[in-house]
Amino acid sequence: MHGIIFPRTKLAVHTFHPQFEDVFQGYIDKKRTNGSSEDTLKSYEIYLDRFSNYLNSRGISDIRDMDETVILGFTDTFIQHSPSIIHNTLCSLRTFFHYLFQNNFVSKDFAYVVPHDGYRQRTKVPSAYPKEDVETLLKSIDRGNPKGKRDYAMIMIAARLGLRAQDICDLSFNNLKWEINSIELLQEKTEQPLVLPLLEDVGLAIIDYLKYARPDFDLTNAIFLRLTPPVGKLQAPTLHSIVTQHMRTAGIKIQDGKKHGPHALRHSLASALLEDNTPLPVISEILGHRSTASTSAYLKIDINQLRTCSLEPPPFYWNNGPEVF
Repeated sequence: MHGIIFPRTKLAVHTFHPQFEDVFQGYIDKKRTNGSSEDTLKSYEIYLDRFSNYLNSRGISDIRDMDETVILGFTDTFIQHSPSIIHNTLCSLRTFFHYLFQNNFVSKDFAYVVPHDGYRQRTKVPSAYPKEDVETLLKSIDRGNPKGKRDYAMIMIAARLGLRAQDICDLSFNNLKWEINSIELLQEKTEQPLVLPLLEDVGLAIIDYLKYARPDFDLTNAIFLRLTPPVGKLQAPTLHSIVTQHMRTAGIKIQDGKKHGPHALRHSLASALLEDNTPLPVISEILGHRSTASTSAYLKIDINQLRTCSLEPPPFYWNNGPEVF
């Protein structure tokens, strides 16, 4: 139909080395029993998979042979990761070492060895892009093929409605209320209901995808699916890669340390609303925040409003007082 043959998609599978399988999987099962979400558990599996690989590379065959030197050696391998991944990995290691000690897998709690990074103490400025960049991104997407139609619809939802990546991927036909032009969902992060208007351009993009691009697949009610086998619901990390790919194709400059996924489009929407003098409580409601305290972080990027808070510096006279040589 479109002259394109997509390669088969290989899903990443994280497995622990056999000598650590029971211990590591026991920790994952314990976190699941304690109520951790599946997304959180997947993150734990990624971090512990790396730790399992490192232990195996050091020739360790029993978790009891682990010591402080090995742990610090593993943390030294984090240099290629972002600050957020480093922070999350360190936190998961601490809880994992607590689990090992409490269940007598090791003789002492190695959590004290894991260094602290001070990530949460940093002042984080939301990564927002100008309206012009967002429009350039949308116009650059080739909608002449199934992938372009799907990507355009998802990016439109992120840019126009500010939905989080996981909520976009979780959208089902039940969430679309065409008769009243609204999208109604339960947010995955906050577990709070959210009702947003189904804007005309967003609705048309979804219809174009559903009619001409969505695979004929009835095993899931999810709207956005992978286009290559195995067909199924698209995952949030994939959406992040999709947005990044299209931003680079559009020629949008991505500064070092600046986010470039669907969450950056969420930040950009908040920035655009602030520029239009939209009240903070309204922005909070649109973004699905529980309180305006979360939304207030976007005030850091409202340059026009920040200028109104600036004070004139007092005059300074260089020639007053005795001359100093």
